[in-house]
Amino acid sequence: MRNISWMFASVAIMAVPAAAQAQGTATGGQPPATEEGSGLTEIVVTAEKRSANLQEVPLAISAYTSDARQLAGINTLQDFANFTPGLSYSAGNDRVFIRGIGRQTNTNGSDPGVSTYTDGIYDASTTSIAASDFFIDRIEVLRGPQGTLYGRNSIGGAINAISKRPTEDFSADLRGSVGNHGLYTVEASASGSLTKGLRARLAGGYSKQERGYFRNEAGGVSEGGRGERRYVELQLEADLGPDVTAWAKIFSGRTDLNPRALNRIGGYDFAPYPTGAITPGASFGYLIPGVVALDPDPVPPGATNIRRFSADTTQTEKLRGNFGATGDIKWSLPTFDVRLLGGYQEYRLDNTYELDGTSVISYPFPLAPGGGICALVPGCGPLTAFPSTQLNLHNDKSFGSGELNLTSNTDGPLQWVAGIYYYQETLTQESHFNAPNQLQLRAPANGPANPLGDFVYAASTLTTKSSAVFGQIDYRFTDALRITAGLRYTHDKKSGEESFRLLCFGCGGFSPDLYGSLTPALDITASQISTLPAPGVASAVTIDPVTGIARRGLANSWNAVTGTVAVEWQPSDDQLAFLRYSRGYKSGGFNAGGISVLPQTGAEHVDAFEAGYKHSIGRRLRVNLAGFYYDYQGLQVPLTVSQPGGAQLTQFFNLKSSKSYGAEVELAWQPADALQLSFNYGYGHSRIDSGCCFVDGQDPLALQPGAQPSGPVANGQQPQSVAGARLSDTPRHKLALNAMYSIDFEPGTLSLSGNYVLRSSAYSNIFNRSYNRMPSWDQVDLRAIWTGSGERYRVIAFVKNLFDSKGYDSALGNLLASSPTLDVAQSYSFTPPRTYGLQLELRFR
Repeated sequence: MRNISWMFASVAIMAVPAAAQAQGTATGGQPPATEEGSGLTEIVVTAEKRSANLQEVPLAISAYTSDARQLAGINTLQDFANFTPGLSYSAGNDRVFIRGIGRQTNTNGSDPGVSTYTDGIYDASTTSIAASDFFIDRIEVLRGPQGTLYGRNSIGGAINAISKRPTEDFSADLRGSVGNHGLYTVEASASGSLTKGLRARLAGGYSKQERGYFRNEAGGVSEGGRGERRYVELQLEADLGPDVTAWAKIFSGRTDLNPRALNRIGGYDFAPYPTGAITPGASFGYLIPGVVALDPDPVPPGATNIRRFSADTTQTEKLRGNFGATGDIKWSLPTFDVRLLGGYQEYRLDNTYELDGTSVISYPFPLAPGGGICALVPGCGPLTAFPSTQLNLHNDKSFGSGELNLTSNTDGPLQWVAGIYYYQETLTQESHFNAPNQLQLRAPANGPANPLGDFVYAASTLTTKSSAVFGQIDYRFTDALRITAGLRYTHDKKSGEESFRLLCFGCGGFSPDLYGSLTPALDITASQISTLPAPGVASAVTIDPVTGIARRGLANSWNAVTGTVAVEWQPSDDQLAFLRYSRGYKSGGFNAGGISVLPQTGAEHVDAFEAGYKHSIGRRLRVNLAGFYYDYQGLQVPLTVSQPGGAQLTQFFNLKSSKSYGAEVELAWQPADALQLSFNYGYGHSRIDSGCCFVDGQDPLALQPGAQPSGPVANGQQPQSVAGARLSDTPRHKLALNAMYSIDFEPGTLSLSGNYVLRSSAYSNIFNRSYNRMPSWDQVDLRAIWTGSGERYRVIAFVKNLFDSKGYDSALGNLLASSPTLDVAQSYSFTPPRTYGLQLELRFR
């Protein structure tokens, strides 16, 4: 398949047509666009808080306009990652990485390493930047620390989404799509002037996919991509005077999804209690006569077909109560602009995940020879185990921010921007790990009632407050030489409460083979929590006698000075070279919800050195090059820690030092008016300098190939060193090719587009083992676009992943306690299979 894909890509680059009618696209990261017959279009970005030609900004930036996204088929955040050097995205975990820096966990108290903004408003999720091009005018991906103008958590980079704004003249758009897997979407908008000086835009969309990418062999609904999405927004833009413009947007959305991505392809663990389990294992039931299972096959369906699974719990994701508002006021004075922007959003996100990986409903847990204690008690028989387990995760979040900035607007050699910023967020996160049909868990023998049947309850409510002041100046000494310097001071504070309860069913010597139907559930919370003082602990642990839940206060603050210094040399109007040093910072935080010994993690910092070169050769060829070197300190890593009772919990650790370097190439070439080609390539090398000593939850004895045992054995586990390992989600090589060609006819233009993307292998974990390795993969996409005369309508036929290649999104190992050689079973998250469909858009002007 790889050879076929490469052959196809080579043919595509030479001959596949593409659109020449785009109304603006980027020089880097995606196929270029043109004004008909006039060469590549100039791209304007606002990466430095002011509008500027992309080729004149001394930063590594990739920009994507809405029209270019349509022509090239860049619809999802994974598509952005495919075309942007240095950018990686894990859809299964919803985590973004740029040049190896990102987010290792979604636990409350941790922050992303790549900041995401929509219309200037910070949002820790990726939902807005992954929105349809029907609503988003442009996406800008800034690679490298953006510690001056974007501040906290932009240690890896920043991604900006800019909404389509109201138009002066009336316009309306209607778009509909149909595709395989029962996909259909409808999007509509209307825009124009309500009165002189007041413009509005109303837009909304609905999409539904009736069948998922994965089929449930146990008879449940298909999952993966399946579900419904709804969204609506209203924008108002007003001229409040000759020099004052105000803009506001309110929006709301709702989703009901079945979002499976991870699928097991390795064997089941047939141990009575699998690794880390504190309730009876589900797969063990396959060995027992009398098992009740929706799918009786003891071999995971994914072992023979990656798009098949077996489960009795349906994975769901529901977004409710989603409301947001954003505002922006700009006042232009004679020498500078004053801009005030702010926003607020709230939502509740509820997820249900299937944990046991089987469709086993129940089985009689066999008694030990002689019957054990059970044989001595009249009426006692084998325990009926109900091993179906699930995680119900609830996130209730509200956040808002405000920024006041002043930006020079003169043409002199000195340009500057200064501002103040404030952000506040409250997130309540609840994790319910439960076996809903194992009634013993609802009435533990040594503690208060547990009505939901949770064997692990972990929750937290944290409030984050962040404030900053920043400034940056640019001074042009000559026409060719400019110096940039910027500083930002950030202060972060996090405070709140964490809650925890842990129950064990069949542990502590009360095993079901001995106690049978008398097996008790035991509350072991007090033995698993830490009552010791530690950094970040704000109040002592208390255990509620009514609920059995342990609680503890958390609070701390962090601050940092970040900034940048850059030298820019522009020997001609079409060339730009720059050298840049940037200091990046990511706030410290908490692993909230476990009441662990070390709940706090320190801040991250990076010293980044970057060199770049941009060259526009006429209007036919653009060459953008970048190279970087990072000294990365304090990487926040969540690692599995085994508790005395057998449960496995997660704790945060800071790795002292890591190094990385790389090179990125973005080429856009229009050899003829009709033909456009693009080439994007990224190389990244990373290495953890020091990291010791940690236990790999999938290899606790450090026996797997590549293990680096270090330090003494503790609690029956052998710690390891991770020195020399690569950073997570950092492929060495990433390549994207596109060819587009257009043919003009009297009634319209036929445009053909072909993409080829390649990503080399990467690891999902700092333990670089085979079971955490995502193999290399490639993909081919094709599109045919018919644009009617005057662009009154557009029809697009598309196929993505033409050869139905396996794309790997993440990798996870599962240690098999039932294996005498401690084998590790493999699970992968996969990108979507082959998809195809048709899209029609009508434009009324």
